[in-house]
Amino acid sequence: MSYHQRSRQDGGGGGGHPYRRSGGHNDRRYNREDRRGGGYRRHQRQPSPSREDDAEDIEVRLRGLIIKIGDKISPELQINLNKMKNILENDYAKYPDTVKDTLKACVTELPAKAPVYGTLFGLLNVSSHELVGKLMYEVNDLLKQAVAEANWFKLKQLLRFYGELVNANVILPTSYCNMVSTFLSALDESDRQRGHLDSIVYVILSTLFWSGKELSERSASDLDDILHRIRTYMDRRGQVPTRDVLRRYRSGSHDDLQHDELMVLWNHVQDITNKSWDTPLLPKPYQWFDKEFTAALQHDIPSVETPKHTDSAKYVKAPRPLRINVDDTGKSLPTGPDYDSFEYFILQDIISDTIHTFESNRKECSKYLLAIGNNFDTDKFRLNNQQDQDQGQGESMDEDQVGWSLGDLLIENVFSQMLDLPTAPYRQVFYTCVLAELCRADSASFPKALGRTVKVIFDSIEDMDAACIYRFACWFAHHLSNFGFQWDWTAWRDALPLDPAHPKVCFIRETLEKDIRLSYYERIKSTVPEPFHALIPSQPPGPDFEYENGDHPLHDSAKEVINGMKTKKSSDDIQAILQRFKEEQAAQGADEQEQTKLTHELFVQAMLLVGSKSFSHVLNVVERYLEVLRFVNTTPEARVHTVTVVASFWKQNSQFLGILLDKLLNYRVIDPTSVITWAFEQQQLEHAERSFVWEILQNTLNKVVTRVSQVKAKLEGCQQMHQENEAKRANEDLTEMAQAEAQQEQDTLRLMENSLSTVTREQKEVFIVAYQKFVQVLQEKLTSSSTGTDVELTWTYRWIFGWYREMMRLYYKECSGFMTTMETVIFTNDIDDRITAVFADVKGLHQDETALVV
Repeated sequence: MSYHQRSRQDGGGGGGHPYRRSGGHNDRRYNREDRRGGGYRRHQRQPSPSREDDAEDIEVRLRGLIIKIGDKISPELQINLNKMKNILENDYAKYPDTVKDTLKACVTELPAKAPVYGTLFGLLNVSSHELVGKLMYEVNDLLKQAVAEANWFKLKQLLRFYGELVNANVILPTSYCNMVSTFLSALDESDRQRGHLDSIVYVILSTLFWSGKELSERSASDLDDILHRIRTYMDRRGQVPTRDVLRRYRSGSHDDLQHDELMVLWNHVQDITNKSWDTPLLPKPYQWFDKEFTAALQHDIPSVETPKHTDSAKYVKAPRPLRINVDDTGKSLPTGPDYDSFEYFILQDIISDTIHTFESNRKECSKYLLAIGNNFDTDKFRLNNQQDQDQGQGESMDEDQVGWSLGDLLIENVFSQMLDLPTAPYRQVFYTCVLAELCRADSASFPKALGRTVKVIFDSIEDMDAACIYRFACWFAHHLSNFGFQWDWTAWRDALPLDPAHPKVCFIRETLEKDIRLSYYERIKSTVPEPFHALIPSQPPGPDFEYENGDHPLHDSAKEVINGMKTKKSSDDIQAILQRFKEEQAAQGADEQEQTKLTHELFVQAMLLVGSKSFSHVLNVVERYLEVLRFVNTTPEARVHTVTVVASFWKQNSQFLGILLDKLLNYRVIDPTSVITWAFEQQQLEHAERSFVWEILQNTLNKVVTRVSQVKAKLEGCQQMHQENEAKRANEDLTEMAQAEAQQEQDTLRLMENSLSTVTREQKEVFIVAYQKFVQVLQEKLTSSSTGTDVELTWTYRWIFGWYREMMRLYYKECSGFMTTMETVIFTNDIDDRITAVFADVKGLHQDETALVV
């Protein structure tokens, strides 16, 4: 039957209009009747659409049917697969590119539906071996491309699909095992990088579950050989040590200190092997067609080599779970699979792959995440409230439902990525957007699940890593801004009497302050209950001008400088005013140091006030008087003083403070060392629980790292261009102009190399200064406690130590080149073991990346 003849039949396993584009963007041509409207117009003669439009409409609908097939694993899917097979058989000749491109995208981008597309290939193969041969050519080409590009993620998706092709008898089990054995050949070599080999093993083990049953029955010896080679490697590799610096919780029931995840995966495979590869969670639509598949002919698959190791390769690894839904003893709640089970790994793996695939499209990401429950044994998952209502059951209480909560599972895995250490896989704003989309897409149950999870994390937040608390507060503030800043604040009333530096109090305060940035002061103050006003600044964000009061002795002098700036006097005129002021101070008996300090402060305060209306105002005034700014900031002490004055002026607006210091760094008015020095002054350390100081410090270090990366990228670009030009000149006559061009390129390369050497040296100096400050402060606190109390139990120490851990692990790659210098200069034998243990862990992170398996 042709697609033209049955275009209104449903292609999916579970409802939905077959003409709606699965990609989420409406097409104007989808609903022609609806656009024409009703009434008499329906009977009017309409212009006939062009053949091109008709063909495009059919291709769009065909694409939609292919994408939607198997959206839900149900008995109807067996019928729909046969219908889809008939459509493809009849319409492939008309739209070959549409069919091939869509199927290739589905195979590599819809990981949960690999069994469906494997079975569809099997059905096509029974009745049209030649057609599947053409499709297999495209899939095999994808495999070759993934290997050539060392695209480990795509390689993983393809291996999972090839396993499903074994199940559907499209390829022979021996062919599949031979391909896997080829990949495993790298394990037989000694002194290979562990990250590279681990990635090979992970890709194979994580996809073996899907076809292990068929392989064990039809090619047992080959499967045993694969498992034996992996077992041998795992024995050689041994247990990779866990790093305390990567723990998201210090202790408690949510403590996530685990064995290395590849070893956990290997244990899962061994357990499933002992159970004869019985995997009831995984869908097996191929079993519906066992008789048909038995008579089918098979196709060849290519023999490809293992992707080679490169320093720039992005290896894949098993995701690390965040145990949120646990009881007081750390055991999994019945709302989800056991954390140590094969089922949890499979679901976590599919969720992680889906997030990776649709990271660039939050709407599609949320749609496919919510559909995951339909792609597996649906008896395992609870019906959400919306499904209950659709089936006429009304709303049911969560505690009365039996089964796993998909919402809890999704939220847990999103948070697991967002709070991953040392860095999250994607930008934080992505996680905010996808959780917001999930709330909108499943408004009946997902917001409740998210609210429960937030409260669970809040209850255990005092054991959480400092950087994770900060990320969690940033996400929560952004999330509230998407939903009218509404929250049940009274549930956290018990946190108000706690120490102001307690993580619960800090989390609430940070959330409210960030929400003020995202909205405005009065709105946030009116949103929260009265008792929480104590955690909101007493005044709206604004400047704090030191000479505002007319009684201040320097009020008139400041007014003169301000008027000069407002009338846009030249830099020379402003410097003349400052010089007169300095002479007046000398006449009043101030020494040279005091004169310079007062003059400096007067100018910076006046400049900040003139530019305080907006960000563009302050940039204009800074650029206009940049010459004067640099003149008064010629010494390290002056630059630190500038940072202090700016911080004092904008103490009621930490956002503006961070932005302004960032711009002053860009203008080279101040330097990174001056910001680091300011961050570790006593005034800032007394409020170590406030995140804005550490935000500024981290932003400063990021700028240093970015500068090195930019210079390195320019140098690599120049080197590549020089090599290309040299190759061209080698094939041409060497003219005088060509020689001059070559010499100019070499001179440019030398300049770039010198520049890279300079910025790399500066980076090293900046990091050493920052880590020296951290160590000095922590060592002093550990050795100067005279009250008999354990300083580790004080919140100030814990916040400083927490951010010390964050800065160490965040830049371990940048510091890998001078670890020995740091050990000699900073982490000496007289430093407390609790401080040096973090450094040892960070060294371990670098060693883990470069470790070899002998």
